[in-house]
Amino acid sequence: MATRNPEINRFNKKAAFFVALAMFAQESVWNFYDAQVPASLRQYISSAAVIGLLMGVDNLLGIFVQPWMAHMSDQHKAKGGSRFRFLLIGAPVAAVLFALIPWAISFEMLLVAMIGFAFVANGFKSITESLTADYQAPNHRSKGNAVARIGVALTILASAAISFIVVDKDLRLAFFIPALLLVIGMYVACRALSSQEAHRPVQSADDHAQLNLKELVLDVFTSPDRRRLLLLLAVFGANGTWTAIRSQLTPYVMEVLELTRGTAGSIGFPAGIAFLVAAIPVAIIADRTNRAVVCMLGMIVVALGCVAVFFATSTVQVAAAMALVAVGWAAFAINAVAILWSIAPNQAYLGTYTGMYWTAAAIGQTLMPAFLGLLVDLTAWRYMMLHAAVLSCLSALLMLKVVRGAAPRPREQPEGV
Repeated sequence: MATRNPEINRFNKKAAFFVALAMFAQESVWNFYDAQVPASLRQYISSAAVIGLLMGVDNLLGIFVQPWMAHMSDQHKAKGGSRFRFLLIGAPVAAVLFALIPWAISFEMLLVAMIGFAFVANGFKSITESLTADYQAPNHRSKGNAVARIGVALTILASAAISFIVVDKDLRLAFFIPALLLVIGMYVACRALSSQEAHRPVQSADDHAQLNLKELVLDVFTSPDRRRLLLLLAVFGANGTWTAIRSQLTPYVMEVLELTRGTAGSIGFPAGIAFLVAAIPVAIIADRTNRAVVCMLGMIVVALGCVAVFFATSTVQVAAAMALVAVGWAAFAINAVAILWSIAPNQAYLGTYTGMYWTAAAIGQTLMPAFLGLLVDLTAWRYMMLHAAVLSCLSALLMLKVVRGAAPRPREQPEGV
């Protein structure tokens, strides 16, 4: 396994900021997509299960595209190139396809715009996520990822603000704003990061070995160390549950509390603030204790928040309960990928492992919204958050197995696994 470069063993604040900007640019479209596209689908479809399935099918493309593109970026980087060309080409194309969604005048046109956007945007999603590992030493990656996740949390606020102010007045303008943020934010971030010094670990003999994508994936399933596999299963469940909650929250609130589409879409404001407040503290706690334990406790908090939403009877109560859900999600989202980076046996392929992380997430994001929607169809909208609470507990159990898994080698201990 690669060792740290003592010359670059500090937290790169500028790199952390611009990676967060890239994440904000990327997630601004995804967050608004999850918040508003289900309502667009409801114009053609009444079944919550079908809506959930369609909201997940676009991520099916990411299962194949993300690790493939991330591995390509690893190979390009190993040859002296950078990941930036993938971002600077993908972002404008994805932005155009995203902006076309509200212009669809039929169900078929809506599907084409949705799937086209998902294909392109998934192509560079893992590459953007890999930037933290590129620019931060291992002992600072949780903190770096926390800053990046603050950028993601800001998109929750941005999406809620656009929903509240613009959606009910001009839906096409509302979709154009995140698309513009994607292009401008990604360009500025890439230009700024190109002038920053990247973290370059001392390479071991294993790190110099050329491995193809198939070999790297098979090693996850065949290695005696099961932590990577268990972690990816937990990522599947946790990301899928979070996506299901986000994608179904707007119609859930519209049905249960009888709010307008714009008001329902803006109910995530407190959740975004809660994520911002919790991001750095949960990263520091994880670095000083155990990242896997923090992830496990985070999913328990998500479950408790879902139960609180179920019992909520007003907009204020739902917003407060969703803030609790966001705190729990912050604990998991900030630390899970840092665990995978730290236990990856070959540090030359961190982009590929990030792709595996998001492949597991994409599978969950494909299946869980439809599964949660099916549970709603079998019961009622009223019980959606109880179902989500049970799913969150399953992810917590998987993280418990990671905690009880093989102990890291002594030189891995400082990374807070």
